[in-house]
Amino acid sequence: MTTIITDNGQYKTPGFWTTAGAVIVGSAAQSAVANSNKCIARPILKKMKEASQSCDNKTLRAAINDAFINSNLFKNGVELLDVKLLKNNNAGELAANKELREALLNSLPKFLREKGPAEYIINILENIFKNGNNAAYLPKAKKIVVNIDKLGASAFHEMGHAINHNQSKIWKVIQGMRAPSMIAGGVFALTALFKRKKIEGEQPVNTFDKVTTFVKDNVGKLVLASFVPIVSEELMATYRGNKMAKKLLPSEMFAKVKKTNRLGAVTYISSALLTALAAYSASKVRDKIAEPKKIA
Repeated sequence: MTTIITDNGQYKTPGFWTTAGAVIVGSAAQSAVANSNKCIARPILKKMKEASQSCDNKTLRAAINDAFINSNLFKNGVELLDVKLLKNNNAGELAANKELREALLNSLPKFLREKGPAEYIINILENIFKNGNNAAYLPKAKKIVVNIDKLGASAFHEMGHAINHNQSKIWKVIQGMRAPSMIAGGVFALTALFKRKKIEGEQPVNTFDKVTTFVKDNVGKLVLASFVPIVSEELMATYRGNKMAKKLLPSEMFAKVKKTNRLGAVTYISSALLTALAAYSASKVRDKIAEPKKIA
């Protein structure tokens, strides 16, 4: 415990165990709010798959292949990989799934490929893609990964990501900000969780204290701002994907692709809002439990 002297009087900070408890409870509150996004994402994914699977598969496949060719992504070395749950074990399915595993391995950070649980991670991701629970463009491997039978409507959006990465210098930079932005958001949240809120009249003692106090006081806004590059790049990918799909699909099917992409956009935005709210909530809960007490 330390004593704080301000113009408003003297205060005593809580001890180690009270502070530690406040951080733990604050962290639990953060997890609870952040994980609530699953309640939004799961039904949205279900609706996305339903919309996609209601499209005529033959027409959808033809439009996806035509969009890929018209985009000239193949000239950038990008491949469109249609992955499926192995049923017939034919040569094409086996080759596609082997290619998927290699692409996922190459997309992992080096430390995970060499020493980490790479096989475990790849198995999880492989099942996600095969079951149509996600589609993705993998920049390092230059692969668009999608199960067209289950989530084919998302292929246009993923081609939009590939165009951002390979055909636009500006959007390639913004796309590359995804990982740094997520790290920054995490740093902001942790800083606010561990930092004690200044009491009224208390001034920062040095530059580091000023910076961390600013983060503490604005954590919700800062975490939300860290998502701006991520959400903006996702929306640009959707814009490009919709533009391609509109030219190649009947209006009724295009409406379903737009619906799928619109639902996907909701998940990005809700994730940003809930992550910011989670960081803010964690900070407030921690402060409520470990608030400095005024000395009578």
